[in-house]
Amino acid sequence: MKYLLFALGLISSISMAQSELNVQVLEYIDYGDSGKELETPLSVVVTLADSEVPVCNYQVHFSVSSGYAELTPAEGFYTIEEESAEGLVVQTDENGIASVTAELGKMGEITVSAMVTDSFGVPVSASFGFVSLDVKAIVFQIIGGLAVFLLGMQMMSANLQQVAGNRMKSILRTLTANRFMAITAGALVTALVQSSSATTVITVGFVNSALMTLQQAVGVVLGANIGTTITGQLIAFKITKYAFPMIAFGFALSAFSKNRKRQMWGKVIMGLGLLFLGMTTMSGIMKPLRGSAPVREFFTTFSSNPILAIIAGTLVTVFVQSSSATVGLTMTLAGSGLIGLQGAIFLVLGDNIGTTITAQLAAIGSNRAAKQAAMAHTLINVIGAVYFALLALDQDGFFMKLVRRTSSDAMRQVANAHTMFNIVNVLLFIPFVPALAKLCKIIIPSGDDDTADDDVILDSNLLTSPVLALDNLDREMAKMAVVSGKAVCQAAEHFLTGKYQTKRILLMEDRVDDMQRDLTVYASQLFKENLSYEQTLRLPVVLHTINDIERVSDHAVNMVEARNRVSGNVLDSEGPLTTAAGQAFEVISEMTKLVVTALETHDLKAAQKVLILEGRMNQIEEEARDNYSKSLATYGVSNLTGLAILDFIDYCERAGDHIKNIAQSIIGGGIWHGQEPGE
Repeated sequence: MKYLLFALGLISSISMAQSELNVQVLEYIDYGDSGKELETPLSVVVTLADSEVPVCNYQVHFSVSSGYAELTPAEGFYTIEEESAEGLVVQTDENGIASVTAELGKMGEITVSAMVTDSFGVPVSASFGFVSLDVKAIVFQIIGGLAVFLLGMQMMSANLQQVAGNRMKSILRTLTANRFMAITAGALVTALVQSSSATTVITVGFVNSALMTLQQAVGVVLGANIGTTITGQLIAFKITKYAFPMIAFGFALSAFSKNRKRQMWGKVIMGLGLLFLGMTTMSGIMKPLRGSAPVREFFTTFSSNPILAIIAGTLVTVFVQSSSATVGLTMTLAGSGLIGLQGAIFLVLGDNIGTTITAQLAAIGSNRAAKQAAMAHTLINVIGAVYFALLALDQDGFFMKLVRRTSSDAMRQVANAHTMFNIVNVLLFIPFVPALAKLCKIIIPSGDDDTADDDVILDSNLLTSPVLALDNLDREMAKMAVVSGKAVCQAAEHFLTGKYQTKRILLMEDRVDDMQRDLTVYASQLFKENLSYEQTLRLPVVLHTINDIERVSDHAVNMVEARNRVSGNVLDSEGPLTTAAGQAFEVISEMTKLVVTALETHDLKAAQKVLILEGRMNQIEEEARDNYSKSLATYGVSNLTGLAILDFIDYCERAGDHIKNIAQSIIGGGIWHGQEPGE
């Protein structure tokens, strides 16, 4: 029995003893292309532990511990056993080196171990860690994942705008009485439509149309920055596993529901599912990259440089035109371990700068006030990014510690940092809203080159939001009606009294023609968008209204030409024709004013008055024709002059018919009812 115990003790002491051999990994490349051999063989050197003398002709057992790879002996080496499921046994050469080549399988992290057993049976091992990469798959999946993400964002945002479009406009218009209400309105609208860019573009448009002051716009922009953090928080909840069920449910709701609003909500849900699917795709392809030292080093160097990271975040956001997409990409990089929290925060700060470019683009061609509103958005985010970058420079500083305490999950930390940045930035800027508005006016001062009041401003950025684009068309049609009405009124006065230069009136008519062209092209572009049923009925009416406004100004040209057939002040002559001409002038002047009011405010009472006046115009024209022959016999007015006056009254009546068409479209709610309006 004691011999048995002695033997067991001896075995135990041998197993606990240090091995008499060392196995050391030689230099190798830690990444390679899928389906190809590593450029450098995997080699180990076996030496005696006490003297480091190479051990030749010793068996080294190579095996794939994780991942997918096929091992074969390197050139000049041989195996004493065929490769088995357990691995490959290769014998060391005279230098104590054993080497194998690895043909990489599908993409992912791979670990290969090399193990030897000394004479006492003590195992000694070393391992190789490398990554199998498929560059094409990485590029295509990242681009494809980002495309799916953006498609989801676009689908979700567009349909939310369809559902909440009118509500969105009313919120922005009514809840901007003071800076606090404006911030609330901006946050609510952005949360509703999931796009801070849409909110800021609308805001710039409102400022451009004088529907909102610069100070109100600053408040809305601050609120939009808070609202845009919702997307990041949704992503951080890690409900990406529900992507496919959401897509399926959303598709079923949009495809099979007969209710238009439910169909749009279905597309919202489907868009959210696509957003999560894009995130999952990008996240899945990035995980293998963290096993590559060069890739890790690139991202570490790149993200640890604050200026470089902020610039990168800005450029990517400018390129994809979605800060939410860039924040989502940043969260994916952080969740995959490719960048640290500090680098992710720098990228997010750049994202917030990049998103201001959309407002700057929307302000191109707008008036100074709109450009000042876009500049306010840029200043808010740039100034905020600067001081937050300074706070984030210290890895162990208060801000970084605070972010880490919010969650142990990297993606949640990035989302929280994004939210904290925007909320704190808003709180700091609230007291300085008036000062910021003044600063924007200093940077972009008012000047003589401001956009003229009658310049058509059609924002192409709003085409993807039809409810806003139609609102834009309504505003610009009212401008066109002002110019057209002014042209016909001045032409009428020119005919009657000779007042106003012919050139001035004809230039206004040319201006109306240009406005008609621009508005028609813009309205036609809307037909390509995803319109609701009501919007498809509104567009034909809009096009008819544009044409009616233009036809009104055409009659101004007729009046100018008719003036060549009369002389002096027509109203100085007595008689029923001249009286009728004066009455026609008064009626057409009043009709042009009322129709502009009706177009600007959708005032039904003003539109009804237009119809009453049009009836009065018809009566004047009929009486003038009846009195034409009496005028010739009784008052001695020449036939040519009397005919010219009669033509003038006819031009007023025809212009009145087109104005009546516009009024009728407003009374009908701007909806196409399947009949051509009468002339």
